[in-house]
Amino acid sequence: MNYVRTPDNLVQQRLDQELADVLMAISIITNSIARHLQILNGQRKAKGVNQYDK
Repeated sequence: MNYVRTPDNLVQQRLDQELADVLMAISIITNSIARHLQILNGQRKAKGVNQYDK
């Protein structure tokens, strides 16, 4: 299959790359959030915090 580089294809490639970059950034951020939540949960358990206390 031959791939012809047309202006439309180049635009689509740039958009695909931008989307991939955004999704990768979201993945990194969500991973960081999950890690911090685990740390905070561990700290709360270590302190013996009542989970129902607001």
